[in-house]
Amino acid sequence: MDQLDKIYYVNIGPHGTFSPSGNPEIDSTPADVDNIFDHLKNQKTSRIVLYFHGGLVNQIAGMTVASRVQQYVTSQTNAHPISFIWETGLAETISQNLQSINRTQLFKKLLEKVVKFAGDKLGLKATTVTGSRAVSNLSDQEIRNELSTEAPFENYDIDEQRLSSPTNRSANEFILQQQLETALKDELDKDEEFRKALQDQKGSTSRGPLTWIKMLKTIATIIIRVIKRHRQKTEHGFYPTTVEEVLREFYIADLGSWLWAGMKDKASDMWKPNAGLSSDDQHAGTYLLQKLTEYARDNQDLTIDLVGHSAGSIAICHLIKKIAADNPPLKIRNIIFMAPACRCELFSDTILKNPSSYQSFRMFTMSDEWEKKDRLVPVIYTRSLLYLVSGILEDKGDHPDAWILGLERYICGGVPYGGEEILAGIQKYISGEDHRVVYSVTKDDATDGLRSTAKKHGDFDNDGEATMNSIMYLLKQ
Repeated sequence: MDQLDKIYYVNIGPHGTFSPSGNPEIDSTPADVDNIFDHLKNQKTSRIVLYFHGGLVNQIAGMTVASRVQQYVTSQTNAHPISFIWETGLAETISQNLQSINRTQLFKKLLEKVVKFAGDKLGLKATTVTGSRAVSNLSDQEIRNELSTEAPFENYDIDEQRLSSPTNRSANEFILQQQLETALKDELDKDEEFRKALQDQKGSTSRGPLTWIKMLKTIATIIIRVIKRHRQKTEHGFYPTTVEEVLREFYIADLGSWLWAGMKDKASDMWKPNAGLSSDDQHAGTYLLQKLTEYARDNQDLTIDLVGHSAGSIAICHLIKKIAADNPPLKIRNIIFMAPACRCELFSDTILKNPSSYQSFRMFTMSDEWEKKDRLVPVIYTRSLLYLVSGILEDKGDHPDAWILGLERYICGGVPYGGEEILAGIQKYISGEDHRVVYSVTKDDATDGLRSTAKKHGDFDNDGEATMNSIMYLLKQ
């Protein structure tokens, strides 16, 4: 790939600043941003597209996306694209770490025990490699065999009567905890492989050193959380929920949650004030916004479109918040999200709260059907990246299932989310005007600007042209 000209991107360094990121050839400086606007003045450009790629890719992938965006925008519109490159490599970290965790005997044993006991309490009947059977009737070996398939326990039914039985209700949680600890002690005392796996791990849970007594209490707590999430309808599927709860308790630090938190900080930090800061320490987003404001004052016809994929939506939310606070003379035309990873609370507090800051909004994301088919890491985590963000990375302690805007389940008004004020406000907003949301995969006869064929989280900027062509259609209007 040829080196992309610096007039088409801004590389965001540590803490959202111009600090060098390690590759001087693609690092950005305030002077580089000045050159962008010198070019815009020479070309008398009146339309600009600011593109924010997902914060989950590495630097090379970020440059590749920026090059692709540049080719699309310059060949199909009369706008000038500026991509924000703010790599973290989180997706690679998650994938590699999940595979590493799955190679440990302790993780496999933990999944086996939680599946066995939680499945029994839920009255779970699953279609496995041995046919349709209750989990309580499966041997340990049969459970292990199913856990080695590409999508373990994907097809199952829950016994609703058993789920709502008195022993599974929160009022009896203390009694259930005691019962589970007793049953687990009998189970684990006989399992030499588990004891050896625990000794070999020589590690700690997220809450302290591993001990035998603490292990019993922790596994019982995980089982109760799995049951509770099914009762509250906040589960992400039986097996993905089991994985989420085990990971949260034992491996959350290893998974890369600190990278996710750092990425969100960068999305916010890039818009911090620059007064009194040296060149490298200036926040890159704020500096570009300042130059954009100066350019707009001399070009009253200037219009700006904001496009963000995945975590790029978080950066756009914070940009809109800053624009609303500072009130620069900027005409934001379209805000376009693809599979947004921002929380619904952030979207409500920024985009919805400041409707005068932009003209139009459209979101492209997968239907929940396809979201569940997007297996982030087959065998290990069999839901999409957004599900993982919701279930683990947006850690809410004992209350997982964070509301992520790009997941249909939270904005469709279904149980148990329909009565939540923030989600109801978003549902009203997206249904208040035609086609504010496009769910992939769309029908073959979908009209221009409303097509998307993405079947995976990373497909939206590369799904056989469909979604990007829809975005270009909007930009050309």
